[in-house]
Amino acid sequence: MLKYRLRRLRKSFQSKPRTSSLTYKKINIAVEQKSTHIINLVGYVMLFLVLLDYAFLLASKQVFEPGFAYSTGGNLVEKVWGLLLGFLLIFYRRDQDLIKPAEFRLLSFLSWFVLVIGISYFLIIPIIVGNAVRIHRLEQAQMMNQVNVQKSQVQQYSQQLNQASPKQLDDLLQNYQQTTDLKVTSVQQLKSNLLDQAKQKQAATKQELLTKFSQQKTSLFKTTVKWSIGAIISGVCFILIWKHTNWTRAKSKILN
Repeated sequence: MLKYRLRRLRKSFQSKPRTSSLTYKKINIAVEQKSTHIINLVGYVMLFLVLLDYAFLLASKQVFEPGFAYSTGGNLVEKVWGLLLGFLLIFYRRDQDLIKPAEFRLLSFLSWFVLVIGISYFLIIPIIVGNAVRIHRLEQAQMMNQVNVQKSQVQQYSQQLNQASPKQLDDLLQNYQQTTDLKVTSVQQLKSNLLDQAKQKQAATKQELLTKFSQQKTSLFKTTVKWSIGAIISGVCFILIWKHTNWTRAKSKILN
């Protein structure tokens, strides 16, 4: 009788840990499922907010202007992490997750939508490159226009000196002698010095414009290459996401 009681006590002590471990395992599975639902919810919200931001960005009236179109394409590349993170959180599922048929259809639609986005990012590249060329030509035209304006101002100044009266030149010579340390004794020497100064100033301004234009050209080229590479990588990444989410499209066919 005593041996029988001892065996029952042993079995009772041995069964409690097993029951407890099974209970904790079920609790962990439930917690994981709830956590996954939160992750998916955040993914849907993030995707909606990013698409809303894109919609307002593309709805601007300036979308066809070279500078705005160029910067818009760059912003789409710079902000691609929001789309990637949103799709990551949406498509993240665990083995124990139960997906309802309606959500499966939504996931199938989003999978195809990812493919459309991937193709769109490849189409961004010619937009970025084409508008970069247009911006370069506009900046070059502005630089040449400023150079021509400076050159025209020097020519007008030369004409004014040649058309000035002797009295005006004498007054100008006196003022020049009082304000500078240079020895100028004749009107012709005065004209020569003033024209040389104007030409030197025009040459310095031209050099500054050329240097600024060269810096803008280099910066534009680097930014264009950076955004183009980013668009290529983003497009490839979206297509790979579409490929790895084929389970949503296969399941959707079964449900239909």
